[in-house]
Amino acid sequence: MHLASLPWQDTPLPYANALLTERWPLLLDSQGAGRWHILVANPRATAVLTLNGWQFDGWPGIENECVAVDSFTVMAALQAWGEALKAEQHATDQAVTPFTKTATPDLPFISGVMGYVGYAASSEHGLPQRRSDDWPLATLAYYDQGIALDGESQQAWIWASAAMSTSEWQRWQQCCLTHSEATSEATPTTTLEVFQLKTPFQPLTTQQRYAHDISRIHELIRAGDCYQVNYTQAYEAQHSGRLWTRYDELRELARAPYGAYWALPWGELLSLSPEQFIGINDRTLTTRPIKGTRARGRDNEQDQVEASALSASAKDMAENIMITDLLRNDLSKHARIGSVCVPELCALKSFGQVHHLVTTITAKLNDDATVADVLRDAFPGGSITGAPKKRVMEIIEAIEPTPRGVYCGMLFYWDARGQVDSSITIRTLVAKDGVVRTWAGGGITLDSTWQAEYEECWSKMGGVMDSLSAYFSHK
Repeated sequence: MHLASLPWQDTPLPYANALLTERWPLLLDSQGAGRWHILVANPRATAVLTLNGWQFDGWPGIENECVAVDSFTVMAALQAWGEALKAEQHATDQAVTPFTKTATPDLPFISGVMGYVGYAASSEHGLPQRRSDDWPLATLAYYDQGIALDGESQQAWIWASAAMSTSEWQRWQQCCLTHSEATSEATPTTTLEVFQLKTPFQPLTTQQRYAHDISRIHELIRAGDCYQVNYTQAYEAQHSGRLWTRYDELRELARAPYGAYWALPWGELLSLSPEQFIGINDRTLTTRPIKGTRARGRDNEQDQVEASALSASAKDMAENIMITDLLRNDLSKHARIGSVCVPELCALKSFGQVHHLVTTITAKLNDDATVADVLRDAFPGGSITGAPKKRVMEIIEAIEPTPRGVYCGMLFYWDARGQVDSSITIRTLVAKDGVVRTWAGGGITLDSTWQAEYEECWSKMGGVMDSLSAYFSHK
């Protein structure tokens, strides 16, 4: 594969700026809470799922094939196609160093599939959810060129598959260097229209409707239908300009380990997620569900009070343990017998705007299990559905007034060595056709009051919406 070093930057944003003029640029950003930042652009092939079916581009032999298959099957097929393409090209071009599975072992991603599968795509494999907003239900892309920044060693690399020609490689290097060396500014304001709100954010669920729905959930819990339901609501505003021009400010606000920005032909996706869905490394599975939230305090003393209250909350710990059991079961479907364990239970983790209780669950992957199997059978995440999962999803479909769309799905990468990481798309915004939308929710149990849950939603996304609302134009 092609590999070269790049000048170190304290943030990935200058390099992200350089890629904004390329096709489908995607940034996976640990936002100071993790080691790696990954940037990619110019996918060789894409697959987009809408309510009308799959749309394929750049993927020979399947463009005209309209088959009813789930996102995870398509994901696996796209990955296999990419590997076969590399093998074919290596056979005809021995002048380029061939790609091997041991090449650059320290880089987290060295070509493969990236994308999102929205919550609305859950209907593909026998779960309810037949509604969607105007965003695609799933978007997958095969990338074989990118940038990796290592915050631990403060080193940066540009890479590309050996399938890329020498001239393409030189152009890719020039593209990444030109802007990043010319400016230290995180966000370009001279070439992009700056994001501004034209209307304030408004909840799409009234307080009356919210209170009524929580009451209905309580009735279902008392009747024995379920134990916990993750109920969510959407917020919406009209805007002008690019959401990207506020990304630097929002990442500082959230300081979340699973930040992301994806510029797509139809709109922008910006995620500030704190929650890992599933990671796979050396056939070890890891998931880190979140249940339990408190807003950060205004000063150190109040912040400690809030953190201590969360750590001592029997209600929040019970919710977390319930979802932990659900995810232990999800992982066990494709895990070696006896390998599922919980090395960290209800650990207090602090982020930019909130404290959370986070549990870590690990397992060893069965020899006959595939990445697609694991993701399919655990999707969507238990922390954003409830227990028991399938019945709760039926309840969500019947009660929630607005579709979740991208929200509560997953954003992921799956690289050529079988390494996977994914986040749950919470704390996420999408912008399309002058409308920006976000969501927030929480787990509802018998101990929940609608007032407290309504306030918790605001503690999760209120800071982000307030930050964007500071840029308000009446024009």
